[in-house]
Amino acid sequence: MKKLLLCLSLFSAFSASAQEVENATSNRKNDIMLSPIELITVPLLNISYERLLNDKSGIGINGIFYLGNNSNNNDNYDNNNLTQISPYYRMYFGRKYAAGFFVEAFTPITTTNQSTYNFQYNQSGYSQSFYTYEKKTTIGAGIGFGGKWLVRSNILFEASAGVARRFGEGNYDQVTGKGMLGIGYRF
Repeated sequence: MKKLLLCLSLFSAFSASAQEVENATSNRKNDIMLSPIELITVPLLNISYERLLNDKSGIGINGIFYLGNNSNNNDNYDNNNLTQISPYYRMYFGRKYAAGFFVEAFTPITTTNQSTYNFQYNQSGYSQSFYTYEKKTTIGAGIGFGGKWLVRSNILFEASAGVARRFGEGNYDQVTGKGMLGIGYRF
């Protein structure tokens, strides 16, 4: 009888401890992620923040910022090729709180600097070439999928990809995307 009481008390203590850990995890409702691979290789800052609504969904924002400088040799125009802000909504299908496989819908707001090479002929028949630069902002709609894994000390790993169609006029690509191969923290 004493062994049975000891086993029951140990089981209830472990159950309470596991429930406290699950409650502590569910009290942490904010995730921040950074993709270090793009930062090192491109250089591109790919960062996201997500507010967890419950154990199966969250809303967030992803930002992609090009940090390089593609200056034209003829002038010092800073041709930042890309800035993209993408608000998103995610649905999770994992067993842990807001983790596992997910699908998302996102809206990319993309700003690019477009350069156009122009020719102009004068009355003498000589041509003159020059670049014109124009900033373009588009909005789109897209879907994505991926996985998020929560490990010890609230460290997160995420692998995700998405594709979107941009709407607007211009001679730029109509398709854009976003992805994350990152590490983060839940707080």
